[in-house]
Amino acid sequence: MSSRLLRLLLVSMKEDMDVLRVLGRLLSTVYVNAEVILADEVLSPPLEAYDAARGQYRSEHILYLAAGLREAAEADAVLVVAGIDAYADGLNFVFGEALLGRGAAVVYTPRLRPEFYGAPPSNELFMERLLKESMHELGHAFGLEHCSNPLCVMSFSNSIVEVDRKEAAYCTRCASRLREKGVVVSPSRVLPGD
Repeated sequence: MSSRLLRLLLVSMKEDMDVLRVLGRLLSTVYVNAEVILADEVLSPPLEAYDAARGQYRSEHILYLAAGLREAAEADAVLVVAGIDAYADGLNFVFGEALLGRGAAVVYTPRLRPEFYGAPPSNELFMERLLKESMHELGHAFGLEHCSNPLCVMSFSNSIVEVDRKEAAYCTRCASRLREKGVVVSPSRVLPGD
């Protein structure tokens, strides 16, 4: 696949548009051949996605909504940034989820905020975590699986400690695989010498 210009659509679901604007600028520096577009409308989560017993949303409902948005917008990928807490089957929560290789991804922001864990608010730390999880889920959306390198953004994160440990960068192998899929990553977002 050649490195043509990709269309990456960011969609807010109950998340501040300023957060999406900053994330959009950051993602523009990660994927050098992507045009990052912000959707105007802030979405509400589908009512059927809410699990009242858990007080959380079922991620699969949001994910399939993202897939429909990608198709309607004729985008290469859609990332829904959702200010709601969500879970997937067999997991207490998810930071995000994606349809592997199908251009649809979602990231959930509440558990990325330091104050969720009783720490003082830090917009810088929150945005760093959001960028990492966005890169991770978009990596899946573009066809990458989890990486065994614990510093690679594609490593699996089961806790916020693991999110903080990894870098906002792909290992050379994952960056190379993205390039094969037509996604060009900035050299500044590739781990040095791994």
